[in-house]
Amino acid sequence: MMVTPSEVRRVWILTFEYAGVKKLGGLGEAVKNLSEGLSSLGYEVTVVMPSHDVELGTELEGVICSGVRVGVDGQFHHYNIRYRILDAKHNLRVVLVRGGDPRTSAILEDPYVYGRAEEKACLLSRALPCLAEVLGLPDLIHSNDWHSALAAISFKINAELKGFAIPHLHQIHLPGSPSFPWHYASPEWCGVPTELHRVWRVTHHQLESAYDLWCSAKGSLEAFSVIEADGIALVSRSMIKDLLSRYGEWLRGKVCVIYNSTSWSLSEVVNDALTMYGTGDRAGLRWTLVREVLNRYRHVGWLEEGDALVLTAGRLTPQKGFEHLLKCFRNLPEGLKLVLLGMSVGDFSYEDLLSRLIEGLDGNAVLITEKVEPRTYKLMHYVANAFVVPSVYEPFGIVTLEAMAVGTPPVVRDVGGLSEIVEDVRYQEDGCGLKVEPNDEMGLGEAVQNIAYVTLFSETGRGFEHVTYQQLRDVLEREPSAGNRMRGNCVKRVDEAFRATNTARQAAECYEMSRRMAYYRAITQ
Repeated sequence: MMVTPSEVRRVWILTFEYAGVKKLGGLGEAVKNLSEGLSSLGYEVTVVMPSHDVELGTELEGVICSGVRVGVDGQFHHYNIRYRILDAKHNLRVVLVRGGDPRTSAILEDPYVYGRAEEKACLLSRALPCLAEVLGLPDLIHSNDWHSALAAISFKINAELKGFAIPHLHQIHLPGSPSFPWHYASPEWCGVPTELHRVWRVTHHQLESAYDLWCSAKGSLEAFSVIEADGIALVSRSMIKDLLSRYGEWLRGKVCVIYNSTSWSLSEVVNDALTMYGTGDRAGLRWTLVREVLNRYRHVGWLEEGDALVLTAGRLTPQKGFEHLLKCFRNLPEGLKLVLLGMSVGDFSYEDLLSRLIEGLDGNAVLITEKVEPRTYKLMHYVANAFVVPSVYEPFGIVTLEAMAVGTPPVVRDVGGLSEIVEDVRYQEDGCGLKVEPNDEMGLGEAVQNIAYVTLFSETGRGFEHVTYQQLRDVLEREPSAGNRMRGNCVKRVDEAFRATNTARQAAECYEMSRRMAYYRAITQ
């Protein structure tokens, strides 16, 4: 019988992003917050990721990791891998996988996080066994999205062949992955063993080959990961139905949920406002900050000072639905002004569409694609009257948490994880925002107008005539400061459900589920 950990204490987290090291979107914040939360609970956490040309930490001595990969054409491709180690906090370290020769460096040190992603994923797979020789085996390996899945699967299978049932939890943050021919995963290229190993089949484990599983998954890395992993973590409960519809009900027994969290703090942002501007008053600071940001960062469109500030932020992709927000903004009161803090991902046709829509809004909206300094970025969220997440689909939506953490009520489409984060103020006394039907563009605009003017009225006593929801008009007539209470509800909601300790406790439950599945794998004859 194989050896299985009796408990999970030493965790390896595989990722392509980690906030403070290198990140592109919300994954970096999610992994960092989870890692710190686990560390605070006493877990020994090692985060492993490609270096992406980051020169942090110190060289990990005594690790030699080199070899040869064989291409489809039979040509030999040498690799030489080195490591840098960064001790982030107590019980938490980050290992950066980097190149030891020009060929390997060109891949692992590509500065764009997802540049040459398929090759970074492959070399990460080659890097783990060498790392284990120095650091020892983990009690569990936790991969995040398809980029790090193959490394975890290869590591798990190799460990099993040596008599160790290392639990593997695979977490899906953003569904989908590319598909590859078998040679990509094979022992010749990325190093996945072809020997028979144990795979869960509803009521038992049975011996199967990675080649057969790869073919059954039609080369999809996500589908292959879902079959191979001991446990599958999702970032919202709404994703469970989607996952089961794609891959089958047989997976239900090894699925769990780990919400993302945020480290944003209202007290920290207020302190920054006082330090930088001498005031924490939102209304007093709002337009001073907006003017400063527009003077400092390149932008599309122009903005006159108005009544209320509406903010939205995120990657500039059609999934985020920014064009729908811009279209509905044409019908909103002139006093509403919109700032879009966008992150370019290279979809220039979509950025051109957004630019054209903004230029047609005549002084009511701007798009900023430059990276805004972190304290200023947070302050923009703090002074906004409303934060909008118009995503067509959103597995979770960490930007919503960030806005709520500093007391800004969100307007979201009632989809995916957004449905689970936001409690609608119209129907719950402790509500913190508004939810809108997915295809209701006019409804999205009306919701934005109502939240923005509710908070403005509570600040200044102006804008009541623009509040069109009767429930909110009634509340404001009874309680003029209701907008301030709504802001407080946002902070309370985050503190109660979406902090690192909450996420870590959910992860701990997923780890134990995965450990049990690995134990069943170990006792299979």
